[in-house]
Amino acid sequence: MLKSVLSLSAALFLSLSIAYAEEPFDPGVPAPKVSADYYNGAEKVVVHVSEAGDEKKYLGIAANINNYIKALDSTGKKTEAIVVMNGDGLGMLKVAKDVEMENEAKLPQRIADLKAKGVKFQICYNTLTGRKIKMDELYDAKAEDVIPSGVAEVGRLEAQGYRLLKP
Repeated sequence: MLKSVLSLSAALFLSLSIAYAEEPFDPGVPAPKVSADYYNGAEKVVVHVSEAGDEKKYLGIAANINNYIKALDSTGKKTEAIVVMNGDGLGMLKVAKDVEMENEAKLPQRIADLKAKGVKFQICYNTLTGRKIKMDELYDAKAEDVIPSGVAEVGRLEAQGYRLLKP
């Protein structure tokens, strides 16, 4: 009897915890309504990451990208997002690799989630060679992710109509 009461209590606590965690926050103002054409021309975005940071900073960048995608999705638009990393910005994938096996690490999963949404992560070859960084030091990095020059790639993408975001 005591075992079933404890099990029931644990189940109730868990369901209340889940329900509480899923409760949306009310900022006291309704969400702004936007028309279907509100984000016209903003479907293609390049996010330039070139500064050093820790997991918290890179999680903020990942959140910005995710929020951008969500905003456009709300109007039925699909985002083509490319993250270009050069210089200290390769820290995003280095930090994710370093914390990958830690229980509290969130960055590797956020990167994986963004990749699952179609976000591309591009790595500057000049930075790899100049800083002697091996691909296996970077989280989920593949040969096809490497571009010749990060800054030149940002310029190339802007010339193709991508909007530059510099978080």
